[in-house]
Amino acid sequence: MKKTTIIIADDHQIFLDGLRSILAGMQDMQVVAEANNGVDLIKMTEVHRPDIILTDLRMPGMDGVAAVRYLKKNFPEIPVLVLSMFEEEEEIVEILKSGAKGYIPKKAGVNELLKAIRLVAANRRYYSPGIQKTISGWLKNPEETNPENELTRREWEVLDLIAVGKTSQQIAGFLNISKLTVDTHRKNIRKKLDIKSNTGLVKFALENQN
Repeated sequence: MKKTTIIIADDHQIFLDGLRSILAGMQDMQVVAEANNGVDLIKMTEVHRPDIILTDLRMPGMDGVAAVRYLKKNFPEIPVLVLSMFEEEEEIVEILKSGAKGYIPKKAGVNELLKAIRLVAANRRYYSPGIQKTISGWLKNPEETNPENELTRREWEVLDLIAVGKTSQQIAGFLNISKLTVDTHRKNIRKKLDIKSNTGLVKFALENQN
């Protein structure tokens, strides 16, 4: 049986120890790394490329929101499940807009935690019943989600090069891909962001360059 590889992140070591102990008893799951803050979480993700990330919302250095935003941009294929004590709508919506696939409170039971991990690892969304109620208004208006979160890492790379004035031919050479592929990326970016012209695309690239 292939195990689902997991990175867990929380700034309370006793909580990390508890999570590790729970997941160690699952035949279909394996914790491959732990982190106490967002910076270490990103480093561990770059090394291990897990199937799923389980992270707290508030951590020192780089918190969960910033970390999830970075992970969504640079590792869009890795789903993130947030496990946090915060249950206010504003906090939850912020992290979901940043790219998290699921959200459950720390008071959730073990069975719900395992269910959430399995669903999110399968690239499905999961919110605890109480969380669904809290964010019901937001869930009814999916258009409020940030379309920038749908861009792939390669599309952001193309945008960064557009921002510094590179032509499609130059971008193709820099990324070692064909000009046709670059043009396809440009077209997809404009479609995802609902940008009507190349001028608008350049403007967006300049405003959002890294």
